[in-house]
Amino acid sequence: MLEQFNFPYTSIFDPEIKAGNLNAKYDVLIVPSDSTATITGETAAAGGAAGARGGRGGGDGRGPAPAAAPAGRGAGGEGGGGGRGGNTPPEFRTGLGTEGVAAIRDFVQKGGTLVTLNAASAFAVDRLGVGVRNVLTGKSTLEFWCPGSTLHANFDTTNPIAYGMPAHGLALYLDSPAFEITAQDAQNYEIAARYADRDLLESGWLVGEDNLARRAAVVTAKMGQGRVVLLGFPVQHRAQMHGTYKLLFNALVQ
Repeated sequence: MLEQFNFPYTSIFDPEIKAGNLNAKYDVLIVPSDSTATITGETAAAGGAAGARGGRGGGDGRGPAPAAAPAGRGAGGEGGGGGRGGNTPPEFRTGLGTEGVAAIRDFVQKGGTLVTLNAASAFAVDRLGVGVRNVLTGKSTLEFWCPGSTLHANFDTTNPIAYGMPAHGLALYLDSPAFEITAQDAQNYEIAARYADRDLLESGWLVGEDNLARRAAVVTAKMGQGRVVLLGFPVQHRAQMHGTYKLLFNALVQ
């Protein structure tokens, strides 16, 4: 997807992340959807793969551009591979560990942007202390069930992350979080997208609509000189969700 839309990118892996000083090469880190345990390496013994992808580029040099680019800085990314067991080569069965988490925190504090996709938003909450909670945590399937459905959402078109989006649109829900801001410094948090107030379902299945209605789907949080962008649903799912690509692209270049 990044290639198709002319966002050159660099794939980075655990050793480079753990080495730190990420701001020297990257402006943005993109964390693909995965569990906190896989990203940090807590599932490494079972073969969880923590990989990375990122990019930099873009017109003003602030967005994703490759580390090999002749000028400007770049965006890198890190994430996990979903726990593929013994089929995963040993060199990918690592994880960020405490050093990698510290390096990413330092990257954001010094002005970098961290973008987490869908389930990876939990990593920012669990390890970086972003002040939101997933209101769906602990819900049984009788209370809430949405097995990959298209839902109605409202976008704050005055927010830079939602620039170019319609005020009302659709979002793919796929094992996604729904956020409530809990931080004491709530003035440092912005909501770029919320699920609709009612009649959320456009296509698919949805049980327990009230658990999701009006909840935040996309949140930005200031952290030091940088920020964390929680894209709480798969805006780029299978490189097919063209309607919500803007949410990711805006996060790269704003």
